[in-house]
Amino acid sequence: MKKIISAIMIIVPLLMSAQSATEAYLLTRHELYGTARYMSMGGAFGALGGDLSAIQLNPGGIGVYRRSDVGISLNLNMQSAKTQSGSEMSERNQTKFFISNIGYVGTIEFNSGILPFLNYGITYNRPISYNHRYGGRMVGITNSLTNYIANYSNSRGYNTYDLKKYDQDIATSWLSTMAYKASIINPKDFDEKGYGYNFMGLYNNNSSAFNEYEVIEEGGVNEFNLHIGGNISNVAYWGASIGLNNMNFNKYSFYGETIDHATVVNNANGDLSQSGTASFGLQSTLKTSGNGWNYKVGIIMRPINEIRLGVSIHSPTYWTLTDNMNSSIQYKTANSTGSYVKKGETKANGGNDYSVRYKFRSPLKFNLSAAAVLSDKSIVSLTYERVLYNNMIVKYETPSGFITDRHMSEVINSYYKGIDVLRVGTEYRIIPSISVRLGYCYQSSPVIANIMNKEFAIETSDLLPSYLFEKSTQYYTCGLGLKFGDIYSDFAYVLKTVESEYNAYSPYNAVPSYETSYKLTPAPSATVKDRNGQIVWTIGYRF
Repeated sequence: MKKIISAIMIIVPLLMSAQSATEAYLLTRHELYGTARYMSMGGAFGALGGDLSAIQLNPGGIGVYRRSDVGISLNLNMQSAKTQSGSEMSERNQTKFFISNIGYVGTIEFNSGILPFLNYGITYNRPISYNHRYGGRMVGITNSLTNYIANYSNSRGYNTYDLKKYDQDIATSWLSTMAYKASIINPKDFDEKGYGYNFMGLYNNNSSAFNEYEVIEEGGVNEFNLHIGGNISNVAYWGASIGLNNMNFNKYSFYGETIDHATVVNNANGDLSQSGTASFGLQSTLKTSGNGWNYKVGIIMRPINEIRLGVSIHSPTYWTLTDNMNSSIQYKTANSTGSYVKKGETKANGGNDYSVRYKFRSPLKFNLSAAAVLSDKSIVSLTYERVLYNNMIVKYETPSGFITDRHMSEVINSYYKGIDVLRVGTEYRIIPSISVRLGYCYQSSPVIANIMNKEFAIETSDLLPSYLFEKSTQYYTCGLGLKFGDIYSDFAYVLKTVESEYNAYSPYNAVPSYETSYKLTPAPSATVKDRNGQIVWTIGYRF
């Protein structure tokens, strides 16, 4: 089956009118958020517990509690994204403020040696923040989005009759339809009925061009958890939780080009000239919203007083989501003398949102942890987590119910793999009321190597041809903990660094081939370097 998918991707990316594999990953990407103590130790809390975010990582951590706990965590997130393509560099900065955790844990004491405590809790957590902004320009590009669209249209056998229709039921691409109406792809040949085919984009061997691009992502996932757990003989601590989730994701994408010596319509007869000028801008928006649920189970063992061992499993989140998408192209083309100009704006679906409802299963996760508690002053902790991005499933709503999109699921498996997350943290208590903490978290890239290396074309959403592939992510963390009787106040600083590659659209093969050796036509791309600093403050009370 993978060979079949690879053969399809070699020919041309199949533009999709709903969610794509790259957007599916974006909705579920793995991040580090929580209480200040949890974050300052790099999230290495799987074997420790006793923290309002640690019980999200390993529900068994709720069994560690011997007193009730209530707290709130505030997060100030300062983001910087630098993009570079050749000598062109741009930077986008933004600051966001949100609540990353609120929680309450209650304890019931039984005065039993076998079951000393039974604990329960309710927490709010923000496991994913979608806030991200980047953009810039590229000069001297050697290809055009219009050529990509023309190639796709030709591979699907479209003609001008197909692209004059607004009815999506004829299985045409909205991107192809808009591009044709904007005169940024044009037919070179005509059949006996007068229908044009064999489309050409704006870029030719004599062209010169530059582009501009901007991507703004906003929103996040809100998770509400109900927890229960207990303590067995002060040796085993168990827990389970049910999570109710809400997602709100908004994405705005702009991509535009300006081309000299472009292939444009030269006159009212539709003749083509390769010496015109052209500019266009594709604007697309995606709004994804919905609800989901999951469950988690975990246990922490204390074989001896100084050692803690933990394991937990997080089920996939079972989402029911709705995508609302729209897109438009503003354009202007002119022949070499400027005597024939075409300009205006064309919109997908008549300017109305294109809506799709579907079910989505996010990745399964599990983690293993170990910690050493050295006297009453220091802790060293290690957590390993595996996130299976290659087990996501999409089911689209049809008149007969939700049907699994097997092709989409196989494409996700062809692009993404499971990631490894390694977390290390330490805490040292200077005096009973003051502690200092350090941590580090490494997260491997989820993208399969031959996909990252552009050996295959990429399926993208019909109205969002651009995509971003992340490399490895690192978190450097530190913090301070203060205690004032039953009140605790923790502070953390977290630096997140990640390098990604922005691609304006998929590479493609202009001449379909099933041969082992082939050459894809490259797409404009840029390196995106994110450095995000977070200041986290947690205030809580134990009683």
